[in-house]
Amino acid sequence: MARRDPYRIHRWIDRFVLVGIVGVGLLHPEPLEWLQSFGAAFAVLLGSVYAGAWLVTRWAERKEERIQGPRRKPPMLREEAIVTAQAMWVMSGLIAWPITQARLGVETGFRWSLEGTGWTWWTASLVTVGGVVAIDAWTYWKHRALHTKALFGFHRDHHTFRDPSSFAGFAVGPTEALWTFLPVLAVLHPKAIHWGPSYLVLVVGFVSLNLYLHSGVTAKIIEGTLPRVGINTSAFHNVHHSHAKVNFGEVATWWDIICGTRLQDRAGTKPLPEPAEPEPRPEVVQRPSSAV
Repeated sequence: MARRDPYRIHRWIDRFVLVGIVGVGLLHPEPLEWLQSFGAAFAVLLGSVYAGAWLVTRWAERKEERIQGPRRKPPMLREEAIVTAQAMWVMSGLIAWPITQARLGVETGFRWSLEGTGWTWWTASLVTVGGVVAIDAWTYWKHRALHTKALFGFHRDHHTFRDPSSFAGFAVGPTEALWTFLPVLAVLHPKAIHWGPSYLVLVVGFVSLNLYLHSGVTAKIIEGTLPRVGINTSAFHNVHHSHAKVNFGEVATWWDIICGTRLQDRAGTKPLPEPAEPEPRPEVVQRPSSAV
């Protein structure tokens, strides 16, 4: 007798998000403009992430040592790429809104010049640092919530990749992607000032960091520098993929330290067992024991 899928409801909600993100976009007063913005955003986002993941993966393949040791089987690049495409679809549906508003000449909170923000350099610096702190808090507590029994079904795909490649950097389900990237809509409000140069630096930095975190290897200079300011590293995040119940930080390690959720804080946490051959595809993975 076939085992009942414990994540059936989560899968249906994920499908609804994929369709709904476009359905809501078509409610825009200028739906064709929104569709054009959506299509352009999807092409740029997916192309950029795939290109970055390919480059980092090629670099990682040349490293002699991997964090989890030599691979016992090829990485699930195809599955990682498919889930990543779903996440970029959702993200595109969100950023298509401010892009469309800007194209139509509607004021948003995005400012390219520092003068346009009304800030000084010191203010801009403080806002940028505050943005990093806010993003880290948002992603950490989201991640902790997704490891609860009720919500793990939305996060299940990402943990299919126990020993991931950089193509898994954004390989999260549609609902998780919506939760992760929802704050980008804040820029729609003219009072929610975002200084373009710092905003783009943060976005590029977040993408680059995420690709490195899932590379499965380490770079000595990065591992020796980022931890000094509490920023996440490949060595730190890879432990989350091998153990699941620790090291939840996605941007920084601050909340893991505060909440005692690092591996060294949770004595006795054992690594997950190696997946049986063949590794399960994301759409059929069943690992309810990973939830905490």
